[in-house]
Amino acid sequence: LLLGMPSVTGVAHLNNQEHLRTHSQYAFFQDTWRTSRDLTISAGVRYEYNSPPVDANNRANVYDTATQSLIQVGTGGIPRGGYNPDRNNFAPRLGVAWRPGSGGTVVRAGYGIAYDQSSLAPGEGLYFNAPYYVFNLYYSFAQFPISLSDPFPKNYPLSIPSTALAFQRNLRTPYSQQWSLQVQQEAGRNQVVELAYVGSKGTKLIDARDLNQPLPSAAAYNPRPVPQFNDIDLVESRGNSNYESLQARLRRALRAGLSVDAAYTWSKSIDDGSGFFATAGDPNFPQNSRKASLERGLSDFDVRHRLSLSYAYDLPLGKGLLRGGWQTFGVWSFQSGRPFTVALMPGVDNSNTGIGSLGFGSTDRPNVLRNPAISAHGPNGWFDTTAFALPPFGNFGNAGRNILTGPGLQNINASLLKTTSLGEHARLQFRAEAFNLLNHVNLDQPDNFFGSPTFGKILSAESPRRIQFGLKILF
Repeated sequence: LLLGMPSVTGVAHLNNQEHLRTHSQYAFFQDTWRTSRDLTISAGVRYEYNSPPVDANNRANVYDTATQSLIQVGTGGIPRGGYNPDRNNFAPRLGVAWRPGSGGTVVRAGYGIAYDQSSLAPGEGLYFNAPYYVFNLYYSFAQFPISLSDPFPKNYPLSIPSTALAFQRNLRTPYSQQWSLQVQQEAGRNQVVELAYVGSKGTKLIDARDLNQPLPSAAAYNPRPVPQFNDIDLVESRGNSNYESLQARLRRALRAGLSVDAAYTWSKSIDDGSGFFATAGDPNFPQNSRKASLERGLSDFDVRHRLSLSYAYDLPLGKGLLRGGWQTFGVWSFQSGRPFTVALMPGVDNSNTGIGSLGFGSTDRPNVLRNPAISAHGPNGWFDTTAFALPPFGNFGNAGRNILTGPGLQNINASLLKTTSLGEHARLQFRAEAFNLLNHVNLDQPDNFFGSPTFGKILSAESPRRIQFGLKILF
């Protein structure tokens, strides 16, 4: 890229005014029973219906798997929204609070189902088909190199078909089951200790895969199953996730001018896609669309350990005019790193299965020869890069998704305030605030692209220490 010679470029043409329409209907019933002085039960059920978004003028096409062609919504048996309504969204809830005896102990437990309300997100996919939307990729090769001065050449010698987008006809509303069990105990005056098990399970989450991905092949020409299209991305409700955690917390209400809230979480989150589009370190698109279940691994946002501490303290400082009104606040955060996926360079189609528009060339992965994790890691080498190898041409790599973990986070934010009375109706407040007070270097994710000159190295970091001052008049 520094030489002005990209390996692959992409351009999209959008020619449609979006006129999405949708409506929602909700109803719920809930009741609370206090069966005794020490036991309370609450239960209820909620019903949700979010209609599939439709274009007011039906100016949208979707791919039809039966005819292998684009069909206007509302015609040919295609619903106006591209998929059928889901009217089976019942969400029960149950909660219990129990105080066993008079020792300051409270036990709480709960279970509930929550449905996703982002009804417009799938509906926007209505506009991602020709002729209203056309996306093309341009590959650079020896006979016709692509340059930054002309990244989308009009005289490109290869005819690349357009992409297409399809909906699972019986697309379901994603939902999450959530449960918890908590024990709360008084620990002296104005202090409470909590210990909880918290979990959730996501089901029928919105995801995508390429219906038109051919089988891996070493042949020079490996056509797609439907040659008149490039990738055909199917939006479907096949995603799953699972989260479990042990949470501990200490809360101290304001006493002697000091309040503290400290929390520690030990957790693990697993899914087969952490978002509809790519996130840092993972494309969230299957390498092999025929076996999307192989994508199951750690979530992109999995943080195994997290400790946070916040406090507020009225400082007994100052004499004379400076006496009183001093306060300090702080938020301290410490957590382990987030996972990332080792992939081949964008634009490298080593499996010879084509480059998808959603994955944009980052879905092929290398082979992993041994455990690539190392203990003595740093910015110049976060993992063992020699543990990866390029698979034979026409094959998928065996490296899994999110098999490595990046750097953790250590951050201390603190502030010092002095409030001075300006009479009965106004106060002057001086603030000194420091972010990343200790100037700790919080490294970003390493270069995860096999074949890159900086593969395995970390080239950037989060913000350094920043200090700001301010004056406020409160009246």
